[in-house]
Amino acid sequence: MRYFLTTMLLIATLPLSTLVNAGALPDGPHVAVTGSAQIEVQPDQVMVQFQATSLEKSAVLAKQNVDQQVSALLVNLKSASFDTNILERGQINTREQYQYIKDQRTLQGIIATRDLSYLLTDLDKVNQFLELVVAANIESIGQMHYGLQSPQEWQLKVRQLAIQDSKEQAENLASAYQAKLGKIYAINYQHSYVQPLMMRAKSEQTDESTYQVNKIKISDQVEAVFTLE
Repeated sequence: MRYFLTTMLLIATLPLSTLVNAGALPDGPHVAVTGSAQIEVQPDQVMVQFQATSLEKSAVLAKQNVDQQVSALLVNLKSASFDTNILERGQINTREQYQYIKDQRTLQGIIATRDLSYLLTDLDKVNQFLELVVAANIESIGQMHYGLQSPQEWQLKVRQLAIQDSKEQAENLASAYQAKLGKIYAINYQHSYVQPLMMRAKSEQTDESTYQVNKIKISDQVEAVFTLE
């Protein structure tokens, strides 16, 4: 894990400061700063989305084939010691499948589909899981969404880093102007937290069995006003 601290300095009466606009500045000497921080975290879970599909002459046959694929997958997962209760299964949907040749529409049959998803908390088992899916004749594998099991804990860590950054800024500025940093006067924190699960990291397939996973970036910032003595 790497830490990246970025700095934004706002002194006294900068017109764009949220604290200034909110009328949260003292009448006497003061310093206003914005502390910010960003961390990169290795994801520790992945949601695999895939779909069981079958094209047959009738809806009954198509549904039966989809059910067989799901049943085969459950057997594969159980034999490999995967928790089958984690497998999320949507409803089976059917629709007519047509082929268009020179503006002529020909009915190919009925296609049945069932959306499936599985949450893996052991990233070392991703390739094994995908092999089990393919072995069940399920070839439509969609997106793989990497995320964090405890995002709130990481958000708290980066918030503390942003707070520490604001303190260090204020102390350095006060010292540079031969002033003594006083007490905290006002704090403005308006972080709209969006849980960075799933979509904040992407997976890129580099070959048939290897995946490169990007890290998840979490950032935060806090505005603070200190009095000067």
